[in-house]
Amino acid sequence: DYVTIENQARHIRILSEYVGCRESVLVRMPLQTTVIGSYPKPDTVPVPDWFRAGNSGAYSAQEYNDFQKKLECEEVLEKQITRAIQEVIQEQTDIGIDVITDGELRRENYILYFCRHLNGFDFDNLVKETFRNGAWTAYVPTVVSAVGPRDDKPFVLEEWKAAQNLTETPVKITIPGPMTIIGSTANRFYKDRQDLSEALVTVINREVLALAKAGCKHIQIDEPVMMRNPEIAEDYGIEHVSRCFEGLPSDVTTTVHACCGYPLYLDQEDYLKADKTLYGRLAEKLDYAGFDQISIEDAHCHNDLSFLSKFTRTTVVLGVVAVARSRVETTEEIRARIREALRFLPPHRLVVAPDCGLGFLPRDILRAKLKNMVAAARTFPEN
Repeated sequence: DYVTIENQARHIRILSEYVGCRESVLVRMPLQTTVIGSYPKPDTVPVPDWFRAGNSGAYSAQEYNDFQKKLECEEVLEKQITRAIQEVIQEQTDIGIDVITDGELRRENYILYFCRHLNGFDFDNLVKETFRNGAWTAYVPTVVSAVGPRDDKPFVLEEWKAAQNLTETPVKITIPGPMTIIGSTANRFYKDRQDLSEALVTVINREVLALAKAGCKHIQIDEPVMMRNPEIAEDYGIEHVSRCFEGLPSDVTTTVHACCGYPLYLDQEDYLKADKTLYGRLAEKLDYAGFDQISIEDAHCHNDLSFLSKFTRTTVVLGVVAVARSRVETTEEIRARIREALRFLPPHRLVVAPDCGLGFLPRDILRAKLKNMVAAARTFPEN
């Protein structure tokens, strides 16, 4: 049977604790690798996609509205998506990624897909809003009534099951967090952001609990907007994302992803990213929030990694390859960043990943980046 490196590590932790040499055994384990979420959609999948918007970055939810109206056969679409997911899963597995995703190939983007499955969001009357500290303007759906599930059938569960049924490799599922949903839609119903966030916590927690009950072992909540609004993150945002995971068993790995934001297109250099120094500001609060892993960006623009020492409990998922830059990082460049991170973290609390989702990258460049990432990770810890 396929046994993941993660499971091997757990077995070794138990054994090492028994023989009283926990750290000395752990440092011999290779670093784990994962991906964050999206993959580029192949031409065989006709689902509209934010990553295909081009240099303007002007994707509108109306594109998916029009697609749904013109869709002739859902069964044919499902076969196209399943075939593409199978290829993405096989590619990640062949490269050697330990915890994979389905590439989010069903989704127009990771936020709108989720919102379309809920009551309360109006996708017919889109409004123009500016977000991300002025970096992104788009026509977005509005919250016009109480946000909640449409029925008693969790929908993210079905998405995960469809992917996990295709492989023995553990599939991580991703869900947008409350701050990121609020920072990508227009509120016209709730009195303030915090009330809307409370409603979203309830909805997300329902999906998370259903996933865990069905056997999902890796659940990631995407909260890049906390890097745009650190005051909200400190006030209630981090607490709310932590509550999204309430009630989970201890064998589920919970991750919060907080990158500094996608640019509008591949190789854009003038995009206004979030302030990377905020990682240090939020680190201690994130470390005590209770989730297992925090996923951060480092490849697009290197951080002073000394802030990693503030994480005394939480595993750090470190971005070591850029997701919106076509240049392929060499194995030695990746090794250098890993080596720097290991100055401040023990190896068993470091996971290696791309900065964010891979949807912008041409497949040949994507494969080259991931292969170098895995090759670099496998050389650690160094003796």
